[in-house]
Amino acid sequence: MTEPRRIMQADVVVAGSGPGGATMARELSKKGKKVILCEAGKYQERFGYSPFLLTMLDNFGLTFSKEGTWVMRPKTAGGASMVFCGTAVKPPAWLKDKYDIDLTEEVDELYEEVPIQPLPDSRIGPAARQIMQSAQDMGLDWNPIDKWIRADKCKQDCGLCALGCPTGAKWTAREFIEEAQRNGVDLLLQTKVDRVLSENGKAMGVRAKGPRGWVDILADTVILSAGGQGTPPILQRSGIHDAGQGFFCDPLLFVAGPVESQGSFFDVPMTAGVNLFEDGIMMTDQGLPPMMYTSLLTLRGPKGWASLPKVLNYKKSLSIMIKVRDGLDGRVNQDESFSKPLDYDTWWKLNKGAALAEEILAGAGADRDKLVTTSVVASHPGGTVRIGELLDKDCQTQIENCYCMDTTIIPEAWGLPPTVTVVAMAKRLAKHLTVAAEAKVAAKGAD
Repeated sequence: MTEPRRIMQADVVVAGSGPGGATMARELSKKGKKVILCEAGKYQERFGYSPFLLTMLDNFGLTFSKEGTWVMRPKTAGGASMVFCGTAVKPPAWLKDKYDIDLTEEVDELYEEVPIQPLPDSRIGPAARQIMQSAQDMGLDWNPIDKWIRADKCKQDCGLCALGCPTGAKWTAREFIEEAQRNGVDLLLQTKVDRVLSENGKAMGVRAKGPRGWVDILADTVILSAGGQGTPPILQRSGIHDAGQGFFCDPLLFVAGPVESQGSFFDVPMTAGVNLFEDGIMMTDQGLPPMMYTSLLTLRGPKGWASLPKVLNYKKSLSIMIKVRDGLDGRVNQDESFSKPLDYDTWWKLNKGAALAEEILAGAGADRDKLVTTSVVASHPGGTVRIGELLDKDCQTQIENCYCMDTTIIPEAWGLPPTVTVVAMAKRLAKHLTVAAEAKVAAKGAD
């Protein structure tokens, strides 16, 4: 690294503009802090079709572990919020019970700000209703789920939440980014943080590479929010070599079958579902874009190839997603390659969920002989820099004034959408940093 480096300065530098990073930039800029927000991806503005989705994913979505596990990794301004289904789940009770982290205040703030709530009856589509009724008839506690979606902006029969939401009904972290920019935050796109700069165990800023070459961004506080697979390599290059050792990735698959009525593709995905907490299985309605459907069948091998003609029925197919809680196995490496095996217990959960899904779909009118099960894909990897191990309860690393704020911080595998937890944790950390800064100023004044 011999080429000249530019120098920039700020009070806080944030690496990554997903839900955690965007929230940190927004909250701290409201307190008058000078913040520089670095984002390795671009600011894509075309939504609604699979080819546009691929541009918002690392390596156009083709990210696999050495064992072949397909893990989706967003790489765009707004991070995972751009491609998530807008599903909101409150933090797990064990975060307070085991780790003494109470997010009640922050979650209440968030639910009021966005707002977050289940879809009204008028926006629950026919496919979701059929699935929900069949599941309830089987005795499952299958009910509408909280959504980060403004129903008044939601277009009927759209179903494009995971393709970027062309109507703007779905909340994304870009809303917080734009507010932060109005507060004076500098957003550096296509700027990838390489490492934390430190002296005597204390963070001094970061070194990053952007369109104009290398830049050292000097700051008193560093927030790493580059995601479950992006934050660990930064820490490893900064001397914390245990970062990335073990992580969860919430494996999931889909079971679908044709019906005579309108299919799940047109509904808001994950409208309703059930959380079988003891088994570690979450099930919801969710249709698939045809390109995703085709890819997941192709990856199954010969059996999946034989099912490819059924893709033509996707507009009249009911579809259920099965997402499971996996273990803290594998490792994210310094070069961002990773290992992620799926163990026997994970496959047991996936198979149990698939069997339940078949019964639900058959009860909803799908032809049992024409049901299709996809291969496995994984979403929102996390737990790679866990609270209680490499982080204290305020998410500070062993490098003083260097914090993590993304899915890396979650201390245990959970198997449920993490966005509410991450945003609430970011609000909590912003309050902590503000109080600490005020106390420091007061102490200097007393001197």
